[in-house]
Amino acid sequence: MDAKVSRSPAERDPYWVELLHTQVRLIQGRYRTRIIEAGSGPALFLLHGTGGHAENYALNIAALAEHFHVVAMDFLWHGRSQTEGFDPEVIPPLVDQVCDVMDQLGIERAAFEGQSMGGWVAMQLALRHPEKVRALVLTTTMGYAPEDGAIPGYVEPDWASNLPSSLEVLRNPSFEAVRTRMARILANPARLTDEAIRVRQALYQQPALAAVQQLFIAEYLAGDTIRRHTVTDAMARRITPPTLVYWGDRNRTPPALGERLARQVQNGRFHCAADTGHWAQYESAGEHNRVVADFLRGL
Repeated sequence: MDAKVSRSPAERDPYWVELLHTQVRLIQGRYRTRIIEAGSGPALFLLHGTGGHAENYALNIAALAEHFHVVAMDFLWHGRSQTEGFDPEVIPPLVDQVCDVMDQLGIERAAFEGQSMGGWVAMQLALRHPEKVRALVLTTTMGYAPEDGAIPGYVEPDWASNLPSSLEVLRNPSFEAVRTRMARILANPARLTDEAIRVRQALYQQPALAAVQQLFIAEYLAGDTIRRHTVTDAMARRITPPTLVYWGDRNRTPPALGERLARQVQNGRFHCAADTGHWAQYESAGEHNRVVADFLRGL
């Protein structure tokens, strides 16, 4: 393994070095979408989580682009993609946005990694458009609800309890407020770099984005509309592409949840990274890049 890949996030090159050989651009189809693109070969889309942006994969894009045509994108109402037209259904419009980007790039079929909410979108994409999906990587995914009692002792976290602090950081995106919010998703907050915080802070300081993000996060954490698109066990059993479920042992939802999901899909496997929280692609970047590349190259 390359020595660069094995370093911790705090020791790695800055984002701008990691992304030096990528192309960043806005594309316009049905939606206005910002993408970060690199590499050649089979297409691999990287889908970020709630409140995030394409740079969530800054520590992964270059390594994965050694083997794949990597496309990391800002979802609607996130990053530098369009802020207009918020839809509380959330998941179907994001699935449609992914399809739109594929159309604009002339990509008919791809692998998809989704972290957190990005995994939710990826699962729904596989259910709605299986012909477009070569493989899935579901990294600490949200949007999956097992049958009651299927995991002994498991109780879904009270996501709505995070809403007041999540709204406050959008109204007052100080460096410390953004740092505190981002640190919650890491097993070891010391791994969070000032640069990662400042990129997120700069985005949250955009008035139009901050305004739509408040609508988005309220629906995501406490709304009923988005939950119509939750993936149940019965739905997971209809997911046919090869699927890697990648977890962190210190994610807020336990590894048992990811293990069950990997058993429900038709062709699943499971990997759990040690000393890793919700932002697993960042916190265990070297391990993540190796495991994901090996999985996809082995198909």
